[in-house]
Amino acid sequence: MNKLNVLICEDEAPAGKLLQSYLEEISPGISIEGILETGEEAKNLILEKEGSIDLIFMDIELADGPCFNTLDEMELTIPVIFTTAYDEYALRAFKLNSVDYLVKPITKEDVQSALEKFDSMRNVFLETGNFRFTKTFFEQKSFKERFLVKLGRKLFPVKTEDIAYFLATDKMVWLVTDQSKKYIINYTLNDLEELLDPEMFFRLNRQFIANVSAIQELEPYFKGQVTAKLHPVPDIEVIVSRNKTPELKSWLGV
Repeated sequence: MNKLNVLICEDEAPAGKLLQSYLEEISPGISIEGILETGEEAKNLILEKEGSIDLIFMDIELADGPCFNTLDEMELTIPVIFTTAYDEYALRAFKLNSVDYLVKPITKEDVQSALEKFDSMRNVFLETGNFRFTKTFFEQKSFKERFLVKLGRKLFPVKTEDIAYFLATDKMVWLVTDQSKKYIINYTLNDLEELLDPEMFFRLNRQFIANVSAIQELEPYFKGQVTAKLHPVPDIEVIVSRNKTPELKSWLGV
């Protein structure tokens, strides 16, 4: 393996020192450019030593927060091996131009395997040029796939894809399926906005959040407002404000 200049970003000193010892045992000619505890320190050193760092070992959770808070928007040309105690980030990390992903506690064998992988990919990174790490990959979240509803004394799940819309009325929120079945749920519409996939559901007004498949058509209403025709047909008219109408049309692909 060619000589490497490596930067370690790790906010736990013992973990940083252990990683350094593994690296130096595996590759005696390795140069550790620093062991930094914050993303801000890492960003500053990367900019200062641009072109001289070959590889970064970076803990996803640093002392000043997730590493992508400072790496976001940087045109980082240095490959990264991510480390963390939480494997929830794994698939998202692999969507980035990362070399590998190590879950703590990290062993010497883990580090050696990651370095060998980097060595085999090194020419690819050199030829690729600039690439960008963004926090959006880490901020992707899983949206609610089903809701548990009650009918009499029974509880059963309803798949989110089978929900036509949510309706808030009389201080209650109703889940309405595409088969016209209605159930009271213990969520506010504000809660639901955080739980639902925004590609699938849209907040039409203070009373309705609708599935794209439930919106049959839009009709002009008054001074830039529209009415949304839903299926199943609700008991009240669904009026979308003038300010929200352009956003709804864009969302629908108009």
